Amino acid sequence: MRAADAVRALAARRGEAIVVCALGMAANEWWAATESEDSFYMHGAMGFAASFALGLALALPKAPVWVLNADGSLCMNLGCLLTEAGQAAANLKHFVLDNRVYQTVGAVPMVNRGAADYAGIARAAGIPRARAITDAAALEAALPGIVAEPGPSFTVLRVEPETGFLRTPPMTYEGPEMKYRFGRALERKLGITVFGPQGY
Repeated sequence: MRAADAVRALAARRGEAIVVCALGMAANEWWAATESEDSFYMHGAMGFAASFALGLALALPKAPVWVLNADGSLCMNLGCLLTEAGQAAANLKHFVLDNRVYQTVGAVPMVNRGAADYAGIARAAGIPRARAITDAAALEAALPGIVAEPGPSFTVLRVEPETGFLRTPPMTYEGPEMKYRFGRALERKLGITVFGPQGY
């Protein structure tokens, strides 16, 4: 399936979930599908989307938190799966767009692509609710159960690499703007205080 189709399916089932997106393809596809202000786009910090999302899930245990990761980002921080399993945040769901390349830097092939079993790695790390989905129909059928199940859960979405999308497109927002937009959106959504009177 195409990454855009997988992301649109996730967006349709998102509900009230706070979404953290890995840099590159995952963030770009989520923004294209949603232009969501209560999502955090992890530009400039490859590998840390899952850790950031886990921190949010632990700090906001009543809020559903999703991380939309990519295989390249996951592989830079595979240890995040051990931490997710150990913390066992019931409100956390981890999705990985697996296209077997580093899409935004010229489709450079992933190490061991085609042989790595990320769902198997997650189960071995201690996350029993882990699976891989390879087509759009299976994703549509599985999503209601995935959304309803307690976390932590881990879902690999096998998507096709894009031949016409090999560079990072221009961002429509800058980092400081995104930070404040996301924080203010959480304040409105959850009735919490993120920023003090001086803006931090």
